[in-house]
Amino acid sequence: MAARKGPGPPWSTPYPGVVSARSPEHAARRPPADDAGEDAGQQSTRRVVIDAAVACILERGFYRASSNEIARRAGVTWGVIQHHFGTREALLLAVLEDGAQRFTELVSSASIEGDTVAERLAQLVDVLAVHYGSPAYLAYMQINLNLGHDPSTSTTVRATMTQVAERSSEHMRALVRDTLGPATGVADLSTTVWLALRGFLVSQQLLHTLAYDSVVPESDRVARQRRLLIEMLAPYLEQVAAQRA
Repeated sequence: MAARKGPGPPWSTPYPGVVSARSPEHAARRPPADDAGEDAGQQSTRRVVIDAAVACILERGFYRASSNEIARRAGVTWGVIQHHFGTREALLLAVLEDGAQRFTELVSSASIEGDTVAERLAQLVDVLAVHYGSPAYLAYMQINLNLGHDPSTSTTVRATMTQVAERSSEHMRALVRDTLGPATGVADLSTTVWLALRGFLVSQQLLHTLAYDSVVPESDRVARQRRLLIEMLAPYLEQVAAQRA
């Protein structure tokens, strides 16, 4: 039973947003100066800069991912970044919007099927792992936390962040409803299940990045822990569904 229909994740690299440094020669290469070529060139430059911003944040942290460092990694000048995005804040907002768009494309192309809650939960975890298990999500999280708590963040940016969150959650709620079935009617249950799965997937990723929070590496540890989580959740959800049937 496939957890997704159609093509795979809407990005081509296994770790979306994580790129190696590009040489200035590569980044400066431009398409022919016709309208279609110019548009393609603009989009290509934006893509390189957004990917460079994500990579910088992952390697150096939010505050050390400076405008100049992002420009250096992207192989462009800061003036080029200003032309496309305006400010560092606007660039970081564009990174969030790009991540939300990818998430929306992922969950909108997914389908949950199965006769048991356990089967459907396993499929939902597989879908969520593509986004929340990606290193790029750690960059998105840093941007959200820092822009959200920085008093200098503009009102416009805050409003856009809220809109981005609302848009990306619509399809997610539909997937969770398909997973829970009749149990969806219980107040707060859908949100709680989604938060539990998201937290689990992010924490698994953090185990590989926090030196003081490591465990003995085992090749099947992640798969075993996912099975255990599903085995714990499924009986309760099946009980709730039976009561509401």
